[in-house]
Amino acid sequence: MPKEVVLSLENVCNGELNEEFQSIIPLVMSQLKHGGKASIGITLEIKRIDNTDTMVSVSYKMKHTVPPTVKSSICQVTGDNMLKTEEPIKTEQLKIVNIRGTE
Repeated sequence: MPKEVVLSLENVCNGELNEEFQSIIPLVMSQLKHGGKASIGITLEIKRIDNTDTMVSVSYKMKHTVPPTVKSSICQVTGDNMLKTEEPIKTEQLKIVNIRGTE
């Protein structure tokens, strides 16, 4: 027979809430830029089971957001309603050379 414990955030849904939270933290941190903000929202729903005074169902929803990347540029509208902008700066690719010669 399983041991009963007091409900906590650590054991909601057999520990799945905590597991999901721990897996989301690295994902959020990897997408968070300097000065950026993120959020993780956790909603617990507790519903009394019909025809019982001593049983409830507990479920959760977890949602996370990070700021989207936003960039902009200026475009000129031509007489034929085309948009023109500056050509992107092309960077030279470095070529790796084996200084020991060919192997």
